[in-house]
Amino acid sequence: MSASDPAAEQDVVRKLARGSFFSRLKSARQPLKLVAVPRDHVAGDRQRGEALLAGRFVAGSVAIPLADLDFASIGASDALAEQLQGFSWLRDLSAAASREKGAKLAEALVGRWLLAHGTRADDAWAPHLWGERILYWTAYAPYILSSGDSGYRSALLNTLARGARHLDANADKSPAGLKRVTAWCGVVAAGLLVQGGVPRVARGEAGLARALTTAQFDDGGLISRSPYEQALLVDRLGMLRSCYQAAKQTIPDGIEAAAAAALAALHGIAMGDSALSSWQGCGPGDASPEQPREKPVGGPRHAQPLNALMS
Repeated sequence: MSASDPAAEQDVVRKLARGSFFSRLKSARQPLKLVAVPRDHVAGDRQRGEALLAGRFVAGSVAIPLADLDFASIGASDALAEQLQGFSWLRDLSAAASREKGAKLAEALVGRWLLAHGTRADDAWAPHLWGERILYWTAYAPYILSSGDSGYRSALLNTLARGARHLDANADKSPAGLKRVTAWCGVVAAGLLVQGGVPRVARGEAGLARALTTAQFDDGGLISRSPYEQALLVDRLGMLRSCYQAAKQTIPDGIEAAAAAALAALHGIAMGDSALSSWQGCGPGDASPEQPREKPVGGPRHAQPLNALMS
């Protein structure tokens, strides 16, 4: 959608703010809201956050001017696009800016995403991307829900709720492994944190338990044997634990045990300087020996601060 068509943009925002007919019936007495905001215990990359404030999204040697960023054109099929579409960069922004300083930029970019993808289920609605998006949108809600524009806030919350319903129906369609685990983490997080989502929690926990069973070996390591994905697994489960803490709920023993085993496995492949080692033929940034893929933009050390993940 062209930024020079403000009338069309306002029409999209109004449509998203109304939500579905069914959701309007259910929430007629009270606007949709988050019942809790989890804390992200992993610090972001301050340099990347400062680059965002300066108007650039930086990942490794790639830099994209935010002024030219179009979520509709970047797609969701490569590592760079997934970083943008999953909103993990909110962690970096928070490392460089307070809510007061960072909210304007965060809300502007979320608004662009809503205009590009909020009205239809397209590639950006891949279950693993929605799972990651829910984890980061809820953890950084103060950065993206501080606007005084009630239409924008309603559009964002209604879209988040639609994304959770989409995950309910599609999480198991994600490829087995990290992506399916991420999708089910999003289902559980939405159930814990979005108003009226309690019935979703038990279904999400059952789905997550199944996903972890098919994703991990007994040693807690992913079947892919990807060090990079192992770090992301620990990160996803750590963010989900924070959702339980924020909602004052107890994480199921099976999921807690899987998270502890995943962390132990990560300790086993981290070197003294916190860099990742190779693992059974899989390089630090590879998906798996059988299914090699392009190294994630920025590399595995850039993706997550391992000291924080393993603390």
